[in-house]
Amino acid sequence: MKTTISIRDDLLRRLKARAALRGQSLSRYMEETLARSLREDDEHDQSVAGWVEDLPPVSPEAIKEFESALVSDDFRPIDPEMWQ
Repeated sequence: MKTTISIRDDLLRRLKARAALRGQSLSRYMEETLARSLREDDEHDQSVAGWVEDLPPVSPEAIKEFESALVSDDFRPIDPEMWQ
């Protein structure tokens, strides 16, 4: 399939140079690069989903306790002058 995309001039020069160094056409190099990027995104998405699924269940009581802690004096706004 053919499509038209807009690419910054500096990025296009780098893409063409990398493709040439690998002895590939620009389109082939871009296709492989996009495929690799998508695989990495998929792996990241799966690792985040797996991490979230592995979290222990939280009881409604624990959630209420956490919410009340957030509004307590221990979580008051930070004074900006304190950090200067």
